[in-house]
Amino acid sequence: MKRLALLVLLAAVACATAPPSPKAVDEQTRNAIKGLTEAVAKQPANMPWIYVLATYHAKAGDTAEVVRWLTRLDELGWDHGVSPIEFGGIDSRAFRAIAAKLEAREPRASNARVSFTMNGQRDLVPEGIAYDPVDDVFYVSGIYRRKVLRVTRAGRTSDFVAEGQDGMLGGLGVKVDAKRRLLWVISSTTKEMRGYVEGQEASMLAAYDLRDGRLVKKIDAGPAKLNDLALLDDGSLFATDMGRHKVVRLAAGGEALEEWADGFSWPNGIAVSDDQRHLYVADFRGVTRLDLVDKTKESVGKGMLSGIDGLSFHRGTLIGIQNSVGKPRVVRIHLADGRVEVLETKNAAFELPTTGAIAGSDYWFIANPGLRSFEGSTIWPREKLEEPVMLRIALQETPLPES
Repeated sequence: MKRLALLVLLAAVACATAPPSPKAVDEQTRNAIKGLTEAVAKQPANMPWIYVLATYHAKAGDTAEVVRWLTRLDELGWDHGVSPIEFGGIDSRAFRAIAAKLEAREPRASNARVSFTMNGQRDLVPEGIAYDPVDDVFYVSGIYRRKVLRVTRAGRTSDFVAEGQDGMLGGLGVKVDAKRRLLWVISSTTKEMRGYVEGQEASMLAAYDLRDGRLVKKIDAGPAKLNDLALLDDGSLFATDMGRHKVVRLAAGGEALEEWADGFSWPNGIAVSDDQRHLYVADFRGVTRLDLVDKTKESVGKGMLSGIDGLSFHRGTLIGIQNSVGKPRVVRIHLADGRVEVLETKNAAFELPTTGAIAGSDYWFIANPGLRSFEGSTIWPREKLEEPVMLRIALQETPLPES
């Protein structure tokens, strides 16, 4: 979830603690610029940090500094494009020239096709997606509406978890345990959820019976920032905790989360290999593979993999949505050789896609969740929002070794 990741990134880098107000926002931006400038001075080739620094100069309205740092990205070979929303207030001949140069370098990949539109769900702000192979349906969590929908392949929707049911907060990661007929749901407080109250931070993990919607288990995680989860065949699960930069574990049949691994930088997407040997965790720096026996770590993938949100394992590859720096894109990491393949980018329908799900040989994800449809913590009028559009990418079936 990009917006949450950048908020905590700003807080950590800039150490801004003032309460929100127009004056405090200015102070926050200045602090962020100061902290990021110092960080880039120590790592002058760190392209993600440079890109984020340029976005904060855009917030400050400093066109010259925006152009300076985008030019530096060009010198470093940046090929992730420039988000028009993040630089929407900047307009000069020099800016248009460097932005066009960076846009021209970004590769074009068009493999996604529209499957359906989720009619009547303009203000859902969908986030997590899970597929149930038994009933051949999807489950989609909603951040703003604090619910979980059951969605057919034809796009027909119905409430599976009603708004606010069982203390439901902003709906984030969801996973189907097809064997035990359970749906696991993470929900956490986010500024984009309806009814958000600053300072009342909370997070929870819940399991629902897929046959009748009954709540089976609920685990309160306190002020943690649980975000996404991966499920193992034995019924145990792992979840990313963005607030504490950790991965936590729930044992099969367990009643409490336990810390399992740390040392991450705002961990987000998470997936487990088909052979149950490795866990993959995406954070702001890239993707890490952890051995599930001895917890040893190693980075995977070649190139810049910063800021991947949703992460799925598929036949020796990882499918992820990279949305925190530059323009959003869907990528596939071939684990045998580290090659990174861009599956979808420069899609006109994209409005901050976040996560997806594998269904058979296809990857399904929502193009336009609506996370940019906020002014502060207030969502736009409903008539200004778009209906969520579900896209599908056909994946090659050729199996590849994991390593």
